[in-house]
Amino acid sequence: MSTAKKTLFLTGGSGYLGQRLIPLAVAKYNYTIRALSRTPTSDALLRSLGAIPIRGDLTSHAVLRAESRSADAIIHLATAYEFGKHASYDEVKHVDMGGIDAMFEGLRDSASHYQGNDGEDEQKEKEKTFITTSGTLITAPDPSGAETNETSPLDPNPINTRGEVEQYVLENGDKERRIKPISIRLAPYVHGHAGSGIRRWMNLAAQTGQIPLVGDGSNRITAVHVDDAAELYLLAVERGGEGEVYNAAAETGVTAGEMFGAVAEMMGVEVARMSVEEAEGRMGRVVARFLSVENRASGGKARRELGWVVRGRGVLEEIREGSYRDVVDVIKNQV
Repeated sequence: MSTAKKTLFLTGGSGYLGQRLIPLAVAKYNYTIRALSRTPTSDALLRSLGAIPIRGDLTSHAVLRAESRSADAIIHLATAYEFGKHASYDEVKHVDMGGIDAMFEGLRDSASHYQGNDGEDEQKEKEKTFITTSGTLITAPDPSGAETNETSPLDPNPINTRGEVEQYVLENGDKERRIKPISIRLAPYVHGHAGSGIRRWMNLAAQTGQIPLVGDGSNRITAVHVDDAAELYLLAVERGGEGEVYNAAAETGVTAGEMFGAVAEMMGVEVARMSVEEAEGRMGRVVARFLSVENRASGGKARRELGWVVRGRGVLEEIREGSYRDVVDVIKNQV
């Protein structure tokens, strides 16, 4: 790992993934973390994790430019989209794009100032990486049921338009200024430490006495432990190639029926089966598609090119024997 102290600017640091990434970046990768923070509560959390909070959000363009100008690398986890609050990602896409523009302006400005210095070795040290976040769901399922990869065709009818952000970032690379864009496509089921989507489904089960299953549950999912996903981001900063895309994907053989069945089993509730059409009426098209689509995204490229090693429990084991099992009684007692 890198021994020289470098500065990493992080958005979304107080979120589920960011809380696992910050301690790893500080302890293992020797980064100083400066993390965007919207509230005093987030300030305190970020400090406890080892980061320096920077007050602002994705509309704080002056802050984003200044932090990007002084950072050695940027990991962009944040989005203005809030599940359940916004009907469509298109409502906030302009906010995300504006924040990205501001960060790239800062990167270009720092690169322009640096170009006056001589020395090839120095220039290599000053290469700046911008990592954005996408999702494996932007890829269309393979017609034969095989795994997809980072070069597979994109879904012509995506769940939302956030995939456009990935392409926008990748097109902003600049070899002359040594600005290196990379995208990490997260699995739809990032799990571990009793958090993320699985925790939300457990909360719903406690409140309603059932778990929804859209369709017949045979659609396979892509899952990754949050600790492994955090490691991949940092490996991409250290070793990733310019303009490359890497799937944060650990397993692709579990079906939606198996996963939601495991949640139902742990929570002691029934599985409520419904058609895709019924789910759209109850939960909206985005959620219905999310729960019913097949997604089998290979993480082989990250393993081969970055040396990524998957160490976390699989999603079914994590539900039945790991962190989610440990919080079943806590969730039930909150109802």
